[in-house]
Amino acid sequence: MLPYHQPSLPIPPRDVLERFDVHEPLDTRFQSCARLLQSIWRGRNGFPVGVYSHATEGTRKLGSRLDNSAARAGVNYLRPDIAKLVRRELAYRERGALIDETRAWENLLSSSALVFNLFGPLKLDLALARTVLMSAFGINAKTVNGIFFETSPGRGDNSYIGDHTALDILVAYTDGDDRSAFIGIELKYSECYSGTATPVKDRHLEVARRSRLFVDADDTALHRAPLRQFFAEHCLCQSMVYERHHFDRGMFAVVFPTLNHEIRTTIEAYQCHLDVAGSEALPFRAVSLESMVAAICDAGEVGLARTLDERYLDFGPVYDLIDDWEPTFRA
Repeated sequence: MLPYHQPSLPIPPRDVLERFDVHEPLDTRFQSCARLLQSIWRGRNGFPVGVYSHATEGTRKLGSRLDNSAARAGVNYLRPDIAKLVRRELAYRERGALIDETRAWENLLSSSALVFNLFGPLKLDLALARTVLMSAFGINAKTVNGIFFETSPGRGDNSYIGDHTALDILVAYTDGDDRSAFIGIELKYSECYSGTATPVKDRHLEVARRSRLFVDADDTALHRAPLRQFFAEHCLCQSMVYERHHFDRGMFAVVFPTLNHEIRTTIEAYQCHLDVAGSEALPFRAVSLESMVAAICDAGEVGLARTLDERYLDFGPVYDLIDDWEPTFRA
């Protein structure tokens, strides 16, 4: 007998998706379930549905969006102090930082909101950040010195990698040996693939070849989507230590939900291009969103962990919509 494997996420039936205003035919399995989960969460909290506008399709309701009044009240964020932090971070963002404010406030599915819901409380409490990051990333941190959003030390600067690559989050800390260290983080939630098709610049390749991070830095698979974004961010992190010496050591990490098959596959493909011999120079780490939420819970922030899980990881309400269906016909 062939082994039977039960998929971890369903393909939600069309009638369910339409009932919650989230029928998007191009969604992956994870995107469809995550979009539905956000619409359920929005409805249960009594937040009005928003709209999506397209040049050719016009305007229609979309259950994974908030209407403007709810969005501007900050309800995309799990606590008022996080929403207040977001408003300040957007106002004082770095020059050249690409942050879509409408997406950050209105789009429930957006990883832009998840970045702040997950790392905002850590920025507001650096002692909590130290405990959580030591557990989730395996670092030895004496102190966490700062957490920065949508950040790059030199957009377009050839003393780094010469393009406009930025990190979703940078955590600066002092390690147990009193060395300056950082974690550069890319966070993914519902994205199906990582990245852009922007050509790789000569300076970028120069840093990559010198880095010893890759089996073959000239492999064109690294230079195009879906691997190009990870390639660029890893090289940017490398340049911060070995080209400009801002830090004594660093790490590049991707945080992602384990049920997102497409991103998990991209991460696995990227890891195949990394040279084991050079892995200590500036290591790469894949960290599950589930493990970060667990670390927050273990650090004593049980309420925050519970709300993060309910909002982003617990697909029980999606399963229930499928399992609770009863046929109406009579035999």
